[in-house]
Amino acid sequence: MKTKIAIFAALLCCASAMPSVASAQMDSAYCKPESLLQPQRRALAGATFVAANAGLFVYFKSAWWSGEKAEKFFFQPDWDQNFRDQDKFGHFLGGYHLARIGDALLRASCVSEPKAIALAATYATLFQLQIEIFDGMYAKYGFSYADLIANTAGMSLAVAQHYHPRLKAFKPTISYWPTEALHNGKNGELRPSLDYSGQTYWISTDVNSLLPEDKKRYWPSIVRVSVGHSITDWIEPNTGASMRAQRKILLSLDLDPDKLPGNNPAWKRVKHTLSYIRFPAPALQITPDLKVIGLYR
Repeated sequence: MKTKIAIFAALLCCASAMPSVASAQMDSAYCKPESLLQPQRRALAGATFVAANAGLFVYFKSAWWSGEKAEKFFFQPDWDQNFRDQDKFGHFLGGYHLARIGDALLRASCVSEPKAIALAATYATLFQLQIEIFDGMYAKYGFSYADLIANTAGMSLAVAQHYHPRLKAFKPTISYWPTEALHNGKNGELRPSLDYSGQTYWISTDVNSLLPEDKKRYWPSIVRVSVGHSITDWIEPNTGASMRAQRKILLSLDLDPDKLPGNNPAWKRVKHTLSYIRFPAPALQITPDLKVIGLYR
């Protein structure tokens, strides 16, 4: 049931700091075989993967795998629990960003495009597989094939976007606002990564890029359409008790940070990083009841 909020936050930090592939490709000497920087960059990329794996593994070990061990390895089917699969959207997002950023990091290190996406997809799969294997050893969790399916789906979207660039019009984004239950602290186990009712997972669509050339003038390129999934309270704010949430489906218009003015390389990396975060904006809630929300956070 673990969401990948922690992975996503760490990857966003890495994304804003690492060199951009586009700027690298503009340097004609950057990836020539005789370039003295190639071994150094590849070593740095390898060290980054190892450090990220080690750091996140240590986090999970202290935050999740400190409880009672299971008598034997076991599987835990956990579809449609009280939090209505909200964690699966987090797993999807984690798999997507592990593969996407891994690919960008390897390509910036002069690894060929086919090899980079293959290695990144393999890394994303193995990293999340190891988490499920360890989950299977602890009584509280168990190996969740549902989590693994969500992880793989996110990774697969990143791979599909690599081979079919038109799919890049569809971007997974996230928004989060702490719930009353988290603020009240009545449930001792609730933390931001489990505060599913405060998390909303979106698919943001670049409508302009999908339109025929003669129709693009009718839709501003900076405006995107987003469809989101969240849930009502799954932790009762006043008692801390778990309860069955209802799904929330939302529709919203968003501004695309990538389309903001300015072409400074550092600013472009910041804009691209921000484009994976959905900022507060008006939204139309479709379920569980139809209503307009003036500022959905």
